[in-house]
Amino acid sequence: IESCCFNRTFSALTVDDVYEIAKLVGAEVEKLIDGYGKESVEGLVPKIVKVLELLESFVSGNQSLSLREEELLKTAILYLCFPPPLNTMCLLFLDRTQRQEREVMLKLKGVVDKQRDELRAKVQEIATVSKEVEALQEQLDRFMKMNEELRHKQNVLQTQLKSMVERKADVETDLKEKNKEIERLHRQLNTANGNTQLNKADGNSSVCGLPTVEQNDFDQPCFTKKEVRDILFERNELKTNLFLVQEELNYYQREILNEERCPGFLLEAVRSAIKERRKLIKAKMLGIPLSSISFGFLTRAGSSRSPTHMSNSASSWEILGETEASEETEQQPTS
Repeated sequence: IESCCFNRTFSALTVDDVYEIAKLVGAEVEKLIDGYGKESVEGLVPKIVKVLELLESFVSGNQSLSLREEELLKTAILYLCFPPPLNTMCLLFLDRTQRQEREVMLKLKGVVDKQRDELRAKVQEIATVSKEVEALQEQLDRFMKMNEELRHKQNVLQTQLKSMVERKADVETDLKEKNKEIERLHRQLNTANGNTQLNKADGNSSVCGLPTVEQNDFDQPCFTKKEVRDILFERNELKTNLFLVQEELNYYQREILNEERCPGFLLEAVRSAIKERRKLIKAKMLGIPLSSISFGFLTRAGSSRSPTHMSNSASSWEILGETEASEETEQQPTS
């Protein structure tokens, strides 16, 4: 065994040979320790161990180099064994394969870049759509708020419409009462005129200077000229107010229907124009100056009230002026 391990060259040594050498050296060291003691080999043992380790690493590297040399030798033998055309075809095939792989990699890179760009575009599109959705949500909230305001305005206008209907009914009732009162006054006036004519005929045939109590009562007028004028004026004003209430009722109905399409500033302009037109028409219908007109309700000019929208169609009304009232009251006998 000793000749087998130590008689080989360095290129032929293996790791097993190194282990065998280490075993033999260890046996010799044990003999020295048995013969001369442990102190005789204390400095020698570490050095021997280090040398054996270096020898092991050298043998391992030598074996790997030997294997590499064998592979290269086999490759060279195969290369030499193949004919030159076949070798060229292998090289061409290898080159073509590399080019195809390179093209495939470039295509894959292009596809990846394209998908990355599309992904970025989709992300931007999603962000844009999100902003549009937020804007639409804000607009929807604003429309809902506007709808609530319009509903509130509609409720207010409906309430005003109901109040105007009630006012119209009240005005019609008052107008009927005033008409009844005017008819009663006309009947009394006609009765007084007839009694006056009879009394004049009786006075021509009887002795003058002996008037009776009944004749004095018939000759005494029931109403003065001013009271009749005031009654006629109040009747005309009631008819005017009735027409104003009807027109205002129609106006609020139209406003309720067109509230969502008509802007606020246009409604204000229409209201101001209606107010001015109403003052002018009322002044013409009542026969009083424009400066003395105030918008009252069921009162004479000069008091505060608020009739609204009216038109110029007053030709069908029976409105008596002060001249006609004077003519009616002059027919009444004076005492």
